[in-house]
Amino acid sequence: MRISKYAVVAPACLVSLACGRHGVATSPTPAEIEVEPSYAASVAVITRRQLQDDSVAVPGGRSILMTRGARTPRVYVLLHGFSDAPTQFTAVGARLFADGDNVYIPRLPHHAERTAPLRALARVRSEELASFGDSTADLARGLGDTIIVVGLSAGGVIAGWIAQSHAAVHRAVLIAPAIAAGGLSDDEGVGLVALASKLPDIQRTRAPDTTRLENVQGITTRGLAELLWLGRRVSAAANDKPSGAKHIVFLLNARDRTVSEQASIDLAQRWFDHGAAVSMYRFDASAKLPHNVMELTARGGNVELVYPVVEALARATEPPSSVQLLDVPCHGFWCGVRRWAKHGV
Repeated sequence: MRISKYAVVAPACLVSLACGRHGVATSPTPAEIEVEPSYAASVAVITRRQLQDDSVAVPGGRSILMTRGARTPRVYVLLHGFSDAPTQFTAVGARLFADGDNVYIPRLPHHAERTAPLRALARVRSEELASFGDSTADLARGLGDTIIVVGLSAGGVIAGWIAQSHAAVHRAVLIAPAIAAGGLSDDEGVGLVALASKLPDIQRTRAPDTTRLENVQGITTRGLAELLWLGRRVSAAANDKPSGAKHIVFLLNARDRTVSEQASIDLAQRWFDHGAAVSMYRFDASAKLPHNVMELTARGGNVELVYPVVEALARATEPPSSVQLLDVPCHGFWCGVRRWAKHGV
């Protein structure tokens, strides 16, 4: 019997993608958010989310709100990676908060749950992640005048969804976004996601890290497939219409084989072609960073290198020279005209 290569490659590729509907719902119903939310209304909804988090999540797994007690000129929304938790962005969030702005770091749906955490991640659905992104963007409107969204991997995909869908967002920073799995062509990626969505879930667990209970040690192919479906939805939407956000930044990692760099490049060009101001930066392979570039130095990352870059891109300031500025690909006559009109090159 001939076995489709997807039956072999799908579990392996999805396993490599890990970064890091029982119980109470993790996202509010539309009625919880006003059309034009006030600061008080947004804080009230976030407080309810935190109480919901406390009912299902491990200590340290709840959503984080760093607030000045009133609406601020900017609000930073920081979205963590798959199998991780809001604590992934605590240090960067604190530095941005020190600028005088509000910072919101929500817990992604079904993440950091204390009961059967890996099975909880397997319940993630792409529609739920999209709705979560929508409600998070709406909440941010009450917290600050200018909304900046930063997301890593799974959070990068949700940041991409928000950037595509919400004109109220000024800037989005996508860090190693999981738009597609690494090492596959586009057609192979479509087949992989379709297959993994239909096959029984494959889970691989590891011994829990007692120092980071909020970090789920293991992977689920079903949950990862749903995440990649959202990545495909973002790419398809970008094909058809301009992004809501007009300033979009990608931060890639040359050593990253977990997610597809080409998928990010293609998405960047689609947004650029539709008129967005798009910038692309990349850490060199010599930095030896893991896919989770936010990982602590003691665990194989390099926060001394990465955090200043992430903070600079969030603030829209010039990042350190440790990252390389890339040209957004430009194909076709009209793209060339637009680039010449903008930059004279």
